[in-house]
Amino acid sequence: MLPESVKPGISLLENDNHGLNLVRWMHQCELMKHYYQADKVFVLQKIDAGYEVIVSAADNSMQLAPGKIFDADTSLLQRMAYSSPDGLNLDLTQGTADEYPDEFRSILCILSRPVHWPDGSVLGCLCVLNARANENQHVSPLMLEPFQILLQQDLALFCQNHRIEALSMRDANTGMLNHYGFIMMAPRQLNLGRRFGAHCGVIFFELEPTGDINDEVLKRSHQELANLLLSTLRAADIAAHYDDTKFVLLVFVDLERDLEHIVRRVERIFNQSPLPMSLDYSYRFFTPDSTAKLVAMVDEAKSGLRSSLPHHDD
Repeated sequence: MLPESVKPGISLLENDNHGLNLVRWMHQCELMKHYYQADKVFVLQKIDAGYEVIVSAADNSMQLAPGKIFDADTSLLQRMAYSSPDGLNLDLTQGTADEYPDEFRSILCILSRPVHWPDGSVLGCLCVLNARANENQHVSPLMLEPFQILLQQDLALFCQNHRIEALSMRDANTGMLNHYGFIMMAPRQLNLGRRFGAHCGVIFFELEPTGDINDEVLKRSHQELANLLLSTLRAADIAAHYDDTKFVLLVFVDLERDLEHIVRRVERIFNQSPLPMSLDYSYRFFTPDSTAKLVAMVDEAKSGLRSSLPHHDD
């Protein structure tokens, strides 16, 4: 099973490449191109939009440059990606040109090997194209196996790094606890507070765009809100960057209205920011004799956010 943060349908070119050395992949394409005296060598990934070229050997035509996308229903690419682990050696002279994408119509033969994610699902394939007959035309794709293994080892490392990051208790962007860190740390603090008769509340803040935003604006918004929340909390309170848009707080208060004071103060200060973001919030108050578990408390507090409310079609 792949880590939740790894999305197979999203291009590796759009991922933070945790452990992926795409330059090394490109060098391997160059080696295979030289060994097979090939015209084109590249790695394809099956993504939501179709089949995308991730890396390729240098090619003057630039027909198969990284980022090139083919339709998902291209039967030739489907056949290569979903072939047996030993790969294919295809003679394209036996078919009609209309069966193939334009970039393949001058090709005489293809060697390919499928590439898989660590859970066994298909990532795509490694392809060697040759437009002219030579002594390597009928060579087995067996020599592609070391490259195939290298790709799959790198993908395993990629997934492992995602798992390690998920298990880390700190969010790299804000320095706060992440979702996992909150679930690990907050129960102990909650039990201590109840033991000493403290009232508590769980507060959620959610960032909502009020205009056009990009990744940089979102990152700055996360950092600004995180700094504001950390400056608001007392020593016994806990705050975390819960997910891409949400922040969660476990706070100990004397009265329920103290929760309202906290959210109003945070909202007022954050709204002074020029960033095109606004805040939604939701909170729940709990007395010391409450027996609710932290997860249930979090779910109850989160349910009041606009994004958690059921949407009804007009």
